[in-house]
Amino acid sequence: MLFKKQNTKRPQATRKNAPPVKRSFTGGRGLPWKMIGLVTFVAVPLVGTVAGYQWLKNPENLTIKSVEVVGELKLLGKDQLQPAIEKYTKTNLYLLDTKALEKELQKNPWVHSVSMTHIWPEKLIIKVHEQKPVALWGENAMLAENGTIIKAKLPAHKMPVGKAALPTLYSPNDKGRNMAAGFLKIRQWMKGFPLKVVEFKEDMRGSWQVTLENGMVLKIGREHHKKRLRRFMVGYQESLKSIINTIKVVDLRYTNGFAVKWKKGLSRNRS
Repeated sequence: MLFKKQNTKRPQATRKNAPPVKRSFTGGRGLPWKMIGLVTFVAVPLVGTVAGYQWLKNPENLTIKSVEVVGELKLLGKDQLQPAIEKYTKTNLYLLDTKALEKELQKNPWVHSVSMTHIWPEKLIIKVHEQKPVALWGENAMLAENGTIIKAKLPAHKMPVGKAALPTLYSPNDKGRNMAAGFLKIRQWMKGFPLKVVEFKEDMRGSWQVTLENGMVLKIGREHHKKRLRRFMVGYQESLKSIINTIKVVDLRYTNGFAVKWKKGLSRNRS
């Protein structure tokens, strides 16, 4: 019997063609376009910012065109501040030395404080808070509402007269702020009293004396100032209100009361 020999040769494996390898001038890698884009995104604005900064550093660029002075100014004229303002505003808002300008303006005795607002690109608003004098400090100075001693005199045309006239403070010991603080306390303690204080004195021993606008003198003494003035205010309401203009001196330097000296020379004790 004949047997047919089978072909046992294995079929040849088909070799698949591999994709062609891409070659580039970067050693086989593509350009990092994302990184390049990010760097460009950051660098361009940065360059623009630096250029703008350098431009602003030139005082001739974007110079200040308008300066407006605002505030409730009763004693101080805006023209008095103009020389100091012009000295510092020949530049732009970026280079303006705000602190130096504020310091220069506050050299004026009538300027209490200054604040500034920049309105870009070329306007400056200066708000001036003026000192408010409440008393004459001797012959050559004034006392401000906040207790500051103003080393200046009121212009003659600004000096109040009559009932609006400012009281005068005297202190031989030159106690400065302590005397000023004392006067401001007296104003508060006597708030509502119909007669104004026109003079406040302190002698060498530190004893206080107040003169009212009708000529009446209050001798307060060296201690218990608030207690003594309150006692006088109560006495005024209870028994002195109708005869206040006949009194010359009220001596408050008593433990439980005060003594009254009348204009006609009659004296008696009041409690």
